[in-house]
Amino acid sequence: MASGDKTPSRIPGPKSGMTQSKPVAEQSVVSGDESLLDLRDFDWSQLESNYVQMMEQHEKSEEELRNHITNLLQVFTAWSQTTVEHDETRALKRFRTQMHHVQNSEESLEKKRRHYMNVVKAFESALALLNDRIRP
Repeated sequence: MASGDKTPSRIPGPKSGMTQSKPVAEQSVVSGDESLLDLRDFDWSQLESNYVQMMEQHEKSEEELRNHITNLLQVFTAWSQTTVEHDETRALKRFRTQMHHVQNSEESLEKKRRHYMNVVKAFESALALLNDRIRP
């Protein structure tokens, strides 16, 4: 039990303040009339006040747990949101890098295509010049 619990170690006895003197095994053998007397003499208001006190303690404990869980959920939410933002930032940077790479590749291919077209034109011109010299 927690150190703050004020739970009685046994159920309070009759109103007269006497504690239960008979062991539990003996009490079960007691006649029906005597057990009714014990129930009538029982301090029910004390039992009710103990019950109310214990329920209040449990309610306070539950409230503390709810507050603790709420704080943990706030921390988790902040952590998960930070992770999402970080991942989104990385994804955007990665997308920009890929887009830049594709654009550079397209420009490079276009330059190569123009260079090869110029090389082909140069060969065609050289062939044309050679053909003109050979035909006399």
